[in-house]
Parts: sequence; structure tokens; C-alpha cells
Amino acid sequence: MKTILKDNFYEFIERLLENYKVIAPVKKEKGVLFSFVSDPNDIDLIYKGHTLLSPKRFFLPEKEVLFTYEKNGNGVTIYDKCEEVEASKRVLVGIHPCDIQGLIYLDKVFIKDFNDPYYIARRKNTLIIGLTCREPADYCFCSYTGSGPMIRDGFDLMLTDLGDLYLVEIGSEEGERLIKFNLDLFEEASEDHIKERDRILKEVDAKIRRYKMASIDGIYDLMMEKFNDPLWDMYGEKCLSCGKCNYVCPTCRCFDIYEEPDYSLRSGKRVRVWDSCHFLSFTRVAGGKVFREERRSRIKQRVFHKYFYSIDEIGSISCVGCGRCIEVCPARIDIREIFNKVMNR
Repeated sequence: MKTILKDNFYEFIERLLENYKVIAPVKKEKGVLFSFVSDPNDIDLIYKGHTLLSPKRFFLPEKEVLFTYEKNGNGVTIYDKCEEVEASKRVLVGIHPCDIQGLIYLDKVFIKDFNDPYYIARRKNTLIIGLTCREPADYCFCSYTGSGPMIRDGFDLMLTDLGDLYLVEIGSEEGERLIKFNLDLFEEASEDHIKERDRILKEVDAKIRRYKMASIDGIYDLMMEKFNDPLWDMYGEKCLSCGKCNYVCPTCRCFDIYEEPDYSLRSGKRVRVWDSCHFLSFTRVAGGKVFREERRSRIKQRVFHKYFYSIDEIGSISCVGCGRCIEVCPARIDIREIFNKVMNR
């Protein structure tokens, strides 16, 4: 364990900016968002709970050109954007444990299962400097999903705010290397520093647990029992199918791909964009058939994917308890309430 004074941490960021693009939380008019920064003073490391959007978008952008193409005589030349992505070295600073866990879940899909070269390049070229929470947001429930307020892997360095300094936990060889190249900024942590970290995180955990939720144990079997439960009718009537929950979620990863030729039909590009399982068009197939016409079916699909199908797919649920979906839902649907109804009915 190490410590770094807050003034020295800003110097640390200055040094990182010499060799990396730095992504960090920045305070905007409507809240805190992750953004590329060029000035360490723009970084907000005291934000509460979570940012407006998860940093997922820096690994799986909401819209990205995968490649462009151009017809040359009888052939076609393809310019793959992956080469550009591979050249970008980045550091993601100030990401909370729940969002780190979200990236770990995405890794299981885009690296272990499907080997997505664009996602892999961004993950490989991005160092993670995490930050534990000092104050959870109103809808946080990471303590119940096992994704906070502290995690043990998925980061290169993990910071905990101890007032005038940060306690720094080293999580990888890359993190160790960052410290070795900046030894003048770091000090050895004491037992008192570690005890203070543990005390802070215990307080955060207690605040999160003020909202009483059932244990996640046994959720797979209970979800199976509730497959045809009337509760899906109730939430189907409330849900507006707007897709906001999908777009703010750190682990929703559905996308669409389309071709965008220019008017000459001599060149064009292939584009990937986020999609939502709440949209009526999501399950539309050739001939116009839609397999989930009812909103009841679509909200049920999302909840089942988080707490049932993911267990089969990646070995765990895929909800990190950030609470963003609750915060943005115009129908005031609370996933914690659904969870409790499934576990307790």
C-alpha cells in the first residue's frame, strides 16, 4: 500500500498527460460525466455515487465507425479503424468499483466469448485508476450485488480519499510500474491509513444497506419460478420502453450494425450503434415479425438478462447495483423493488 498527497496526485496526473490520454470525471451543468481532460484541475474526484453515464462508452462507444471502404476498379480497399484504436494509450481515472465491475462483466462477453477486436484494443490500452466511494448516491445498491463499495481486482491502482491524501492499493504490474516511475510522489502507507480506509468503506456499506434488499443467494431458481408471474404485467403497464435504463447501464451491451454508403456508391462505412431490448424494433426480423410486441415481455427480458440469463452466459448476474436505471426511469420503476418481489414473494 502507498499514499499520495492530493497536491502530489495532481502532479501525477500532469505526468500521465505527457504519455497518455486521460479520461476522468468532470463536473458539467447537469452532473458529473467522464471526459477526456487536459488539465488536472478539471477533474472531480468527490462526486457522489456515480456519474451520469458509465465509462462503458469509452470501450463500447454509443456510435462508432468500424471501418470505411472504397471501390477501386474491380476490388475494394478497407480501412479498418481498429488500427487507429490500437494506437491510443489511455488512463481512466476516478472510476468507482461498481463501474470497474461493469467492465469486468463486459470483458467476459467481448473478450472471452466473442473476441471483439475494437473493445479488446481499448481495454488493452487503458490503465484503470479506481476510486472508492466516500458517499453513495440515493439509489446505490452495490453492496447487494457484490460490486462495492470495494473490489479486489479489475484495477491497476485504487484510491481511497483519506482527507489530505489518498491511500493507494496496487492491483497490477502496470500499476506497480506507474508508481516506480513516480516514486518521489508516493509514500509507504501505515496501518492507521489502512484502518481508516476500512472504517470509511464500512460506513459506506452501512449507508447503502439502509435500503433493505434480500440476499442474492438462490436468485437463479427464484427467477425461474417467477417466469410467468403477474408482476411482469404490473411493470409492463408502467414501463414506457424508452430505453434510458439500457443506455445508462454499465453492462448493457446490445448493439446494431448498419452500412452507410455515400451517394456515389463508390465508398462507405460500417457503423455500430447502441441498441435497446426495450425498443419495439429490437426483435424485428425479416418479414416484419416482432417477437416481443408487448412491453411486459420487454421489461421482463431485461430483468431476466441481468439476474438469470447472465448466470448461464458469464457465470454471474450482470447488475452492478449502480442505481442509474432507477434514477433515469421516467416511470419510476425501481429495480431493487423488482428484485425484492422476486426474492420474497
